[in-house]
Amino acid sequence: FSKADANKDGKLTSNEASDFVVIGVFESLDSNGDGKLSLSECAVEGAPATVKDFQKRDANNDGIVTREEAIVYGRTKGLFHKVFPAADKNNDGYLSRKEVTSYYGSKEGNPN
Repeated sequence: FSKADANKDGKLTSNEASDFVVIGVFESLDSNGDGKLSLSECAVEGAPATVKDFQKRDANNDGIVTREEAIVYGRTKGLFHKVFPAADKNNDGYLSRKEVTSYYGSKEGNPN
């Protein structure tokens, strides 16, 4: 939670939450550490959706997904458009640490 809370205000915006996840996934896929993703770094063998998913993120169609392109895609079309509202129980537009813990606990079980 603390790492995702970029402005350190004790709550997460949808952009902070999305960026945290997108950057983590991006860095795990960037096998050569060049700050760009090629289709081969993202490819899942036997998964035809991989190419389409890659192309959706490659905003300028240059065959490379930059970290910035990944962040923009995550903010506008990513998973957090579904997850964030479900986790924001008080509908204030932010996630508290308690809301995050409660949401993930309901999906994955108690972390303790």
